[in-house]
Amino acid sequence: MTDAQDRIERELTLLVRRTQRIHLRLPGVARHVDRSAYSILGRLHDDGPMRLTTLATLFTLDVSTVSRQVQALQTEGLISRSADPGDRRAALIEITAHGTEVLLGMRAARRELLRELTGEWPAEDRERFADLLERFNDGVADRLGGAPDSLPQKGLIPE
Repeated sequence: MTDAQDRIERELTLLVRRTQRIHLRLPGVARHVDRSAYSILGRLHDDGPMRLTTLATLFTLDVSTVSRQVQALQTEGLISRSADPGDRRAALIEITAHGTEVLLGMRAARRELLRELTGEWPAEDRERFADLLERFNDGVADRLGGAPDSLPQKGLIPE
């Protein structure tokens, strides 16, 4: 019999592989975007407009990498740029109405799939799973010094 650490490693490997498939094949979604685009759109939707440098800091990526991603999203009409009222030399990135529609469509489909997958679980199991997953993600962020998808509290990232 394998120990718990072996099982966790195996199950995490399967989870990562399967969630990638889920992301690419969500049923009922008119428009899919890749994981990095989904994360950027989510951050802009949830936290509002921000500078490119702030996005790069939040995702622990180089500004040039985020700049390319932002440019692609802007070309697709999912985000827009405007002058930062606090510093006219800088631009603020914000999600467009079309970007919001795409993001919310994907979120709804993902959440519906989760409801289907865990719908027959007792409520206590769903709560416990959410608690353990949150605890695991917090541990990963602490260990790695922050992960690209970490969600620091609004206002903690300098502009």
